[in-house]
Amino acid sequence: MEPTKYGKYFITETPRHPEHPESREIDSSIPWCDSLYIDNELDGALKGAYYLETCMVLRPGSVESLTESHSHPFDEYLIFLGMNPKDQFDLGGEVELWLGDEKHTITKTCAVFAPSGMPHCPLIFHKVDRPFMFITTGNGFGYTRG
Repeated sequence: MEPTKYGKYFITETPRHPEHPESREIDSSIPWCDSLYIDNELDGALKGAYYLETCMVLRPGSVESLTESHSHPFDEYLIFLGMNPKDQFDLGGEVELWLGDEKHTITKTCAVFAPSGMPHCPLIFHKVDRPFMFITTGNGFGYTRG
């Protein structure tokens, strides 16, 4: 792609996630394969770019950093998107997510809003019948835990 006035806003390549860089690989111990990870305004290259991570969940499991409750100093969305073209609301799997002291089971496409300071996790992918998308984003410039 040739450099253009607004070309920098089309983000197709990002650094690997620093906590689990192997998640970029389809065959890894991580249950998902991430495609985009934006942190710290893409290391200053894109001023104003909020934190974002996009992942395709491929198999059951979790990662150690998501097995314990934590919170952030920013609002965060955790988005679970089914990819069944005959029923976009059928997640195609089963996810356990704790919000505060409540355990929730997710089997449908949904967005979970975790306000700043709200404890969330563990996050465990119990069942994956077909791949589905898991996206997290927040109104912070870096992924920090508070």
